[in-house]
Amino acid sequence: METSSTNRSAFASWLLCLLGVTLVVAMGLGHGSGWGRVVQRSGMEKRLAEQLPALGARSSYTSSQTCLSCHPDQHHSWMTTYHRTMTMRALPETVLGDFNGQTVLSDGLAYTVSRTNDTFWARMPDPDLVMQAVQGKKGGDLTRIPSVDLQVVMTTGSHHYQTYWVESPRLEGLMQTLPLVYLIEDQRWIPREAAFMRGPDDQERLVTQWNHHCIRCHSTGWNPGLDDRSGMLNTEVAELGISCEACHGPGKEHIAYHRNPFNRYARHLGSEPTDASDLVNPAKLDHQLSSHVCGQCHGVFMPNNDSAMDVAHKGVQFRPGENLHDKRYYIQYPKDPDDKERWADFQANPQFFAERWWEDGTVLAGGREFTAMSASGCYTRGKMSCLSCHSMHQAPPEDQLTPQSDANASCTQCHQEAEYNERIESHTFHSGESSGSECMNCHMPHTTYALFNAIRSHQIASPQVASSLEHGVPNACNLCHLDQTLAWTQSHLVDRYGHEALEMPLEHRETAASILWTLKGHAAQRAVGAWHMGWDVAQKTSGGDWLSPYLAILLNDPYPVVRYIAKRSLESVMGEKVPDYDFMGDSSDRQRTYQEIMAYYATNVSQRGGDGKLLLDDAGQIDQRTYRRLLRQRDDRPITIKE
Repeated sequence: METSSTNRSAFASWLLCLLGVTLVVAMGLGHGSGWGRVVQRSGMEKRLAEQLPALGARSSYTSSQTCLSCHPDQHHSWMTTYHRTMTMRALPETVLGDFNGQTVLSDGLAYTVSRTNDTFWARMPDPDLVMQAVQGKKGGDLTRIPSVDLQVVMTTGSHHYQTYWVESPRLEGLMQTLPLVYLIEDQRWIPREAAFMRGPDDQERLVTQWNHHCIRCHSTGWNPGLDDRSGMLNTEVAELGISCEACHGPGKEHIAYHRNPFNRYARHLGSEPTDASDLVNPAKLDHQLSSHVCGQCHGVFMPNNDSAMDVAHKGVQFRPGENLHDKRYYIQYPKDPDDKERWADFQANPQFFAERWWEDGTVLAGGREFTAMSASGCYTRGKMSCLSCHSMHQAPPEDQLTPQSDANASCTQCHQEAEYNERIESHTFHSGESSGSECMNCHMPHTTYALFNAIRSHQIASPQVASSLEHGVPNACNLCHLDQTLAWTQSHLVDRYGHEALEMPLEHRETAASILWTLKGHAAQRAVGAWHMGWDVAQKTSGGDWLSPYLAILLNDPYPVVRYIAKRSLESVMGEKVPDYDFMGDSSDRQRTYQEIMAYYATNVSQRGGDGKLLLDDAGQIDQRTYRRLLRQRDDRPITIKE
């Protein structure tokens, strides 16, 4: 039978298509790529979905992907932020850690990380049994707990470091921590306890469950899903990470409304009022409600008694645009004795406050920026909000600071008087072009600790020495003028701003405040002091050639985070001349590095010989007697900071 040309052409196309499919399958089977990898990837993602909390399950939420079609610019700018990557599925493109078969000890237990194709694994002591032992305070030899192989299914963090989660072997959907941290810049693993400021003798094992703790600030539309009958958690989230609906509100009704073109055009032409389902734009809220959007995570709070169980059973109760205080109790450090409720909080649990605040009530722990700002006059008496300095869509991902926040514009938008603008030198007593005339350096010093760094205090205040003298809180002046005493700072504040002169102990008249914080201060003072010794602004102001002996002693500090900061700052002082050093290494090795640096300094002394404030003799050598005396007086109180 004769076949028409059209049929022959169709048959040829069909045959080529068939051959092409056969070739793709063959390539996939032969080389582990092509179609085979697609199938493998699909299976891997399906397995991940089975282990993760239920995604996209919240009825009133949609997803950030749905926002893309109408808001491409905003979606793109959000995509670059660390908020988006706060929590992610553990995929090859999201896992930053090197799963190379390495074994790391965490609190004496062994954890081995590995990779199989596109999946990531941890051989670890059974996390359920570890949790039972910790929660039940049974003690015993935890090294006897059998190890299990668990797939890493979720990540947290993508900026400074990343940590990981596995599913409980017994409780479906319960995320248990892999107690390791991967330092992104250093490209190395460390035990989780070394990544946080905690007392060297702290026996509390850092075991965390994501579903009822981290979920609250590391996901969108979260719900722990507590079932009272079974006691189990049926956890669900709208989306992992901090996405559009965390700041703008659940979007399902909004999207349904705007899918109708008549509604869109009516809204565009202004002939249709705002519908009840419309989303919130934080920039259009007043300064308090807009800050509440950020404060839902960046604060110290607990649910009000009447909403606590709703949080456990139904999840997040706050919607952007609402008043946070309606359903949450925000904790503040008590300063007014007449505020009986807050004084009762403090007296009932002083350790809670010690882990989050300096003793003068200034916020110490990072992640509490709303708590700090809301205690400031700029917020309570003025119009300052989080959006005065930060933006999710108009700022680079590093700290989300708007362009004007790098100068004084964030402050002068309210403080428009001449003394803060064209006559700023009359206010700061510094050159108008210098760092001493930058508002934030004086009123928002880096006295908050987080993530191996000192970060700016958001508790806006003027420099003063009373807190430094009474409570040891580092002040803005001496954190920049590292080479000056507390008495020097007081004399300038008295002369220039009319501060009351306080009685000054001898050591604060003779020795630079930064040295006292570094040698005899407690761990938080040492961490903040060490960070500032690496701060380029402070080095430019105070010189850097005298700093190495004070950073060197911190290389063998009892706290890993202090050692890490000191080493990084030392590199900014000595550059490549810093000997090989591992902040997690053996104490004897760390001590050897200290001795090498001190020997190097002895032959490369500071040019500021004879400066007694810096413990330097006429030849620029360290006054070893005073140096060691101060070191023997070190404040060894245990310090824990709850970041």
